[in-house]
Amino acid sequence: MIPIIYCPSAAVVDGRILHSPGFLVDAYGHIQHLDNVDALRAEFPEAAVVKLTGEMLLPGTVNGHNHGFQVLLRGMGEDREFMDWRSGVLYPVSERLTKEEIYESARLAYWDMLRHGITAVADFFYLNDQGSDNALAIARAARDVGIRLLLARTFYDWEGAPRRYRESPQAAHDNTLELAKRLKEEKLDTWVTLHIAPHSPHGASRPMVEAAVSTQKELNTYLHIHVAEGKYERSTMLTRHQKTPIQWCYANGALGPKSLAIHAVWADEDDLAILQESGTSVVHNPASNMILGDGIAPVIDMLRRKIPVLLGTDGGCTNDRHSIFDDMRMAALLQKVHMTDSSVIDAGTVFLMGTRVGSRALGLNGGRLLPGEPFDAVSVRLDDPSLLPGPVTLGHVVYAMADTAIQSVWVGGERVIHQGEPVRFDPGPIVQWARSWQGAR
Repeated sequence: MIPIIYCPSAAVVDGRILHSPGFLVDAYGHIQHLDNVDALRAEFPEAAVVKLTGEMLLPGTVNGHNHGFQVLLRGMGEDREFMDWRSGVLYPVSERLTKEEIYESARLAYWDMLRHGITAVADFFYLNDQGSDNALAIARAARDVGIRLLLARTFYDWEGAPRRYRESPQAAHDNTLELAKRLKEEKLDTWVTLHIAPHSPHGASRPMVEAAVSTQKELNTYLHIHVAEGKYERSTMLTRHQKTPIQWCYANGALGPKSLAIHAVWADEDDLAILQESGTSVVHNPASNMILGDGIAPVIDMLRRKIPVLLGTDGGCTNDRHSIFDDMRMAALLQKVHMTDSSVIDAGTVFLMGTRVGSRALGLNGGRLLPGEPFDAVSVRLDDPSLLPGPVTLGHVVYAMADTAIQSVWVGGERVIHQGEPVRFDPGPIVQWARSWQGAR
């Protein structure tokens, strides 16, 4: 493969908008040089040139939290209280999904994400059936669609959950090591990175969390845990353990520089001090928190304490959309109204939360268009009505841009969305499958 010089009309580089830059991308999908287009063409005459006239390049966005199969639950549990949604919708549907349906649902979810400019996703996966086959199915789906996957394999033993979610701590450890081995054997580890995910303080017992932490250290990887999402969890943990959910997680070793606290809505000052001192990152899911009525996470206080905050969509049924650009907007507006101060957070801050901060917190390179970084990029049409009249700023991207502006998406230098359509696969069979599944439910 020969190197390629990409020539957009504009690009967002390290928070600044550059006009008519040139990006030299090598055969391995990394940005080698950022310079004037003419200078690059003179220095690398053998390189192919791809003109993106009238388009602006943005770094690909990072989805810090998702449950891919839940895309199948769209429209099935709207406007329900959380417990009613969980017991009346989530559990019954997830109980009956086959491995093939898990694969197809992941393809549908990941296609939807790519179409919205997401180039990497952490899928918090818990339909394990006491083994590895289902997790391998979503890994294959990520490869087939062309998205980077952080496969957060769940450790779950709460007796109130469906049987297919649950296993013993030892089985969770052994099955995770088997999954790591099989990902390498199938060469899926070029697209997929295995993470560990004790479900939550209510979904994973102390021995299960300890097993997860031990496995995380054994594999030298990252750990995800749902924590302090709903008010009920805080009151329950205080009654049972005399600790807040975040204090309980910290006491059991689940928080640290390679840990991601999912949600952290009900966090007080002592909790925030723990997150700060432990080096834990927080995955903020603004749209999901609003839809489920969870509350408003203290994001401004987190940022003031220099706690890394990234963005997640959560499942397709607790957000309805798979767009980090959309959640940038939601995150900013939610904090502005909550603090009754429109200046409390700006477009640049939430843009970084959805790109560079997310990449770093998940152990990825990327999240910015600079030499040495993978070419994970999104091109948007500058003549899309949502970006007019211009000139386009980060404010336009965060507050105004519609998904109709997204033209192409690259992951590792490979164009996986072109003119709004997927490149690696024919979407027709997925559409047909989704409609037949819906009709048969």
